[in-house]
Amino acid sequence: MNSKTMQKEVFDRTEKLIQKFGPRLAGSMASLDTADALYEEMSNFSDHVHKEDFFLHQGAFLGWIRLLVLCYLLGILGLWLNYPIISFLLALLSIVVLALQFFLYLPLLDRFYPRKQGRNIYGVIEPLEPAKRQIIVSGHHDSSHVFNFFIHQPKLYNLRTTGSIALVIMLTITSLVLVFLNQVPWLTLGIQIVNTLGTLLVGQMWFFSSNKVSPGAGDNLIASSIAWTLGKHFFHLKEKGEGLKSTRLILMSFDAEEEGLRGARAYAKKHEHEFKEIETYLLNIDCIYDEKELFFLTSDLNDFVPLDESLANHLKEVGASLGIPTKTQKLSFLTGGTDAAELAKKGVKATTMIGMPWTNSSRSHVYHTPFDTLEHVSPKAVEDTLNIYQEFIKQKDV
Repeated sequence: MNSKTMQKEVFDRTEKLIQKFGPRLAGSMASLDTADALYEEMSNFSDHVHKEDFFLHQGAFLGWIRLLVLCYLLGILGLWLNYPIISFLLALLSIVVLALQFFLYLPLLDRFYPRKQGRNIYGVIEPLEPAKRQIIVSGHHDSSHVFNFFIHQPKLYNLRTTGSIALVIMLTITSLVLVFLNQVPWLTLGIQIVNTLGTLLVGQMWFFSSNKVSPGAGDNLIASSIAWTLGKHFFHLKEKGEGLKSTRLILMSFDAEEEGLRGARAYAKKHEHEFKEIETYLLNIDCIYDEKELFFLTSDLNDFVPLDESLANHLKEVGASLGIPTKTQKLSFLTGGTDAAELAKKGVKATTMIGMPWTNSSRSHVYHTPFDTLEHVSPKAVEDTLNIYQEFIKQKDV
């Protein structure tokens, strides 16, 4: 297949799955049914195909947000009742939960949320000769809750989120001050008033996430479809005796990326021993919206997890050789993470290709909204992704 034909197939598959199953919150039947549909198709063009189920706790990943709001409001009450030590402990608790649950994606709150089933799907195409390496091409098929802050006054997103966190930190510090200086009336009153005014901003965070679920075309079903089309292409080459000689190809669709990378974490934990036995690369894909914004990550998970910089640079060079401009960059603090982080922790040479600006002040206008539909995904961005990854795989097969 040429790149135009492959690109069309990617869009056709994505459209069919969205029309049939709709939004796909991790742990829902829609997400599981989408996984099963991907499994059935992959069984036609892989040497073997796998379902791997795991458990997640639906809603836990964003649970820190309402905990932060609740602790802040109770902390303000503690200030007015002259119990600053209570205010300090509540604010400190919310900061600790924020750091562990969101900065590091640790499952701190999971036990308090409903236990649901998730499902990873992947197919394997073996090389013509014994495998010397394996390359995983991945996306995720689950979609996110709608983020209200990206719909209503999105230009204020950074102020609302980062500002709220800053106010909680301020409450932590000022309440601690009052623990030791609560006999200074003007200081006490000033701290009470300033922190109380902060409720106007922090209180909004309660409504950060909606119960509605995004269609998730660009984030990120299109990426799973890209992986499937690449697999189909290389499998047909193998059928003609022109397949990869020494490179095992794994086509992966993770579940529960939007629940704190739980699907990638389950896969990485189960297959860690394999990553130690054979050199493994991960070519992850996320949010491919705009060909003018393509880049490869050199870090992940709020910049706490390093990715493979040499791999990212190699892919950038591949793009340049094809006339496709890309760049490399770190993932900014407070902007989340991608599935690449979980495999990188286990020693996989990993990166993620992204196709939109990735900051809290500038992202695709449809990201995590009801408008994340196929008409907002650039066909050229998909075609460029296919071409870069296809060429890289061929180059590594030596």
